[in-house]
Amino acid sequence: MTGHIALLLRVFILLPLAGLAAALPFVAYDKAAGLVTIDINTASTMLAVLLYGLFSGGTFAWSRWVKRLGGRT
Repeated sequence: MTGHIALLLRVFILLPLAGLAAALPFVAYDKAAGLVTIDINTASTMLAVLLYGLFSGGTFAWSRWVKRLGGRT
């Protein structure tokens, strides 16, 4: 059973996360050294932009979506 859990974790969690990380502009892979490098400054800036978008304009978008489904905002 442990082998099945490990396979499921690898296929459905680790491999998609690795693909996502490879697509991010602040993650670089050095094939010769076998290292994954993350640029913290760029990552923190992108996280701040994402959070600002979710909490400023994102709340308006969520309220419109809820209202369209018949809820109150």
